[in-house]
Amino acid sequence: MWETPGVAPSGIVDVERFALRYSMSRKAAMQAVEHEVLGSDYQANGYTTVAQAIELGERLQLRAGQLLLDAGSGCGWPGLFLAARHGCAVLGVDPVAGGVATASRRARADGMADRAWNVLASADAFPIRSGAVDAVVHTDLMC
Repeated sequence: MWETPGVAPSGIVDVERFALRYSMSRKAAMQAVEHEVLGSDYQANGYTTVAQAIELGERLQLRAGQLLLDAGSGCGWPGLFLAARHGCAVLGVDPVAGGVATASRRARADGMADRAWNVLASADAFPIRSGAVDAVVHTDLMC
């Protein structure tokens, strides 16, 4: 257990540590690993496979007209994938600016900018009111 909440033994704050991981996920070698292991190309640095993401969407019964909250969304995986697959909107929330920027770029590139919003915020202070979303995913979330 770390002595100071949010600070790794090396003194690096979690947000800084994840910012470094997100920047590394842009490298060609890391993208190749992601594609081979997870089957995705979202610059993800977690462990959720495409098959697992598909199952999440099916279990949540996502559809057009709904709003999905992706808590700890990072670079947009799997929230953006699920929104594209099921036609719902997605709100991605992450405390790391690099992840939010990457997810926003991906949403624009995928033609989803009108129904995919990525917000820089902490999990303990989500900028939404209770009951505002239809479903929540939080894969590979470290909190």
